[in-house]
Amino acid sequence: MSGFSVVLAKECRDNIRDRRTIISSFSLAALGPVLFVALMSLVLNSTLGESKEPFGLVVNGAEHAPGLVDYLRTQNIDIREVTLEDPRGAVEAGLHDLILTVDADYGKRFASGDVASVTLTYDSSGMGKTRRNAMATRQLIAGYGQQIGMLRLQLRGVDPTISQPLAVSEIDVASPAARALAILATLPYLLVLIIFMGGFYLAIDATAGEREHESLEPLLTQPVSRGQLVLGKLVAASVFSAVSLALFLTSLALSIPFVPLQQIGMSLQIGFLDCLTIFALSVPLMLFGAALLTVVASFAKSYKEAQTYLTMVVLIPTLPLIITQLLNLQPTDTLMLVPSISQASLISEVIKGEPLSASAVAVSAVSTTVLAALLSWLAMRLYQRERILV
Repeated sequence: MSGFSVVLAKECRDNIRDRRTIISSFSLAALGPVLFVALMSLVLNSTLGESKEPFGLVVNGAEHAPGLVDYLRTQNIDIREVTLEDPRGAVEAGLHDLILTVDADYGKRFASGDVASVTLTYDSSGMGKTRRNAMATRQLIAGYGQQIGMLRLQLRGVDPTISQPLAVSEIDVASPAARALAILATLPYLLVLIIFMGGFYLAIDATAGEREHESLEPLLTQPVSRGQLVLGKLVAASVFSAVSLALFLTSLALSIPFVPLQQIGMSLQIGFLDCLTIFALSVPLMLFGAALLTVVASFAKSYKEAQTYLTMVVLIPTLPLIITQLLNLQPTDTLMLVPSISQASLISEVIKGEPLSASAVAVSAVSTTVLAALLSWLAMRLYQRERILV
């Protein structure tokens, strides 16, 4: 066996035996999608999904609008009539989730044909069903008002359509998967994070960990060139990143069908070919991540110090993803030159079912691989110095 193969096997074997490394490297990849899907299912069911069960609505001053209250009762709403002096305070105190307040002059203004007003009080910051119920109540009240308006026009001998001189037709060109990805926008971010976290602990253990345990010096005395030694460590970290990504994609593909996207007219499927494509697109990023982590960990004198350094380093490729999502930047040839951003953009296209641009894939792969090669060369240079032992 070559020196490279010996080092690669040694690093993989040592870290496989370390239960702490295995749990730290792969637990997020295996359980992350499950937790992510569970959270998204809770959010969608609570805030965006449609419910056929009646929900409660507290009506303050219901006696002023009996027609509206009766209409709401026929629309699958459980009405509870109360008298409150401070509806806002009642919601803030948590006494009620959703309060509809009818003004005292509602009946008078309604009878005279003037605009009558009601107030809907709720707290939209919660993750429960309040926001969904408030939206449904608002739509029902608007529908009731529209019906009353049409009846008033008909009683006056006016065609109700005269108040609607313009009709708007909508054509949404986004695929159901693309609209689903808008909700699951953190998926590409998680994929990149998983790649870096997969080789995170191996990179630390293979550099600062060995220096701290005083096992690096005996390793450097072996008949293995420094270049082969570094490449073995880099590839070992890349292997762990690959295994982490494979676990993540497998868990994600099995978990995604449980997200109730069909409730909001969306769909998202990640099949075997999609997983293979995402994995292939991510290979250059695995090499880049392993090289970057190894270089930075080489400057740390202890395992704990390396953890501190690399935790900040992981933010470097992930922060641009957040910025591009906030600014809604479209993929360009320039962005394809940036590691992590280019892979995340291409992965998003795969998830949405869009065809990949061959030039974009080539630019992304070549630029990331070149940067990985430069970082690998830097790591070799660092290991050529005797100060690597200090």
